[in-house]
Amino acid sequence: MTGSAMGPSPQGNPFSAAQWLILTRRAWLGAALAATATALNNAAAPPQIGAVASLAVPRTTYRGTLQMASDPLSYLDRVALLCDFPVRERGETSWPQGVSINKAAKKIYVSNQDGTKLRIDVRTLRSGVRKSSRTVTTENLCWTEALPWFYNQRGQLCFIIRATGGGPANSSTYAIYNYTTGIKGPNIPIKGVWRADVSGRYFATTDAGTTSVRNFYVYDWRSVRDGTPTLLATIPAKAGAKTAAKNQGLAWVGKYFYLIQGSQSESPTFQAWDTNGKLALSRKYTRADFRDVVNKLKPGYLTNANYTYEAEGAFNLDGRLVSVQIVNNNPSVTKDGRVLVLQHNRSDGVRGKMQAAKPLGK
Repeated sequence: MTGSAMGPSPQGNPFSAAQWLILTRRAWLGAALAATATALNNAAAPPQIGAVASLAVPRTTYRGTLQMASDPLSYLDRVALLCDFPVRERGETSWPQGVSINKAAKKIYVSNQDGTKLRIDVRTLRSGVRKSSRTVTTENLCWTEALPWFYNQRGQLCFIIRATGGGPANSSTYAIYNYTTGIKGPNIPIKGVWRADVSGRYFATTDAGTTSVRNFYVYDWRSVRDGTPTLLATIPAKAGAKTAAKNQGLAWVGKYFYLIQGSQSESPTFQAWDTNGKLALSRKYTRADFRDVVNKLKPGYLTNANYTYEAEGAFNLDGRLVSVQIVNNNPSVTKDGRVLVLQHNRSDGVRGKMQAAKPLGK
């Protein structure tokens, strides 16, 4: 598939009633059946696309899973640490941008950008130890703040990467990078691939810029993997264009599009829009409250009230939000920072204090 001729993205149609039925079937019914779906996935052969791979949920969490299934917004303030690893190693100067997880293979995938060099790391899920890396050349300012993955028909590991740099108007292309062979395919037009996520049979993107959002886009995931992306719906984001902080990642969980936000001068911020485009949630941690959360997950790690922080990526895992947060207790030494991969919506997770987040300028 990689390297073959691939056609441009179709323009797409307005959000029709038929498309609404297709797109919301999983959101309205899938959440209520989340536990059943997980069991069925676990019983089947390992899936070949990145969004579905799942391990069995321990019996002790069944009750919490069923409670959360009714509303993906619940337990946002309760998190579990899935994995953590260094921001930089081996004298590197790159910076993490996006993360995804392959639970069946017990691997975590990380995109790191340094100018025109995109490095993809494969790490062990629990320990965070790096097992392998590959580097591919991209345009400058080409941050890949998402890293959807899949296996092609030959069983080769492939990633969806951002292919052109700059602002949203200049960056609407992606490429399929075959990690197994090291070959990058041609650039393919698509809307908003800067930030993306996979949810079941669908691939979601957004035109969200640094501190704004106007639309969410829904594509057929198979068509994206085939290099001929089919746009199913464009969902306008209501409640104005300004977001509550710097946008750093997109996750589609249930019927909600989450934008994960937070620059080094801000704090972890979360906003979610439903599939009608209505803003459903806007919450954040203060830096002090997030430090308390981190110290519950990694006792004694953040002793410096002036620690460095930045959000870098998000995705849906097992029907729960995962956010990627970078913290550093020693800001003068960049390599001392840690990448924390946090799963929210966990009734068994560590609870932190959150508060309302207002759009910038309000």
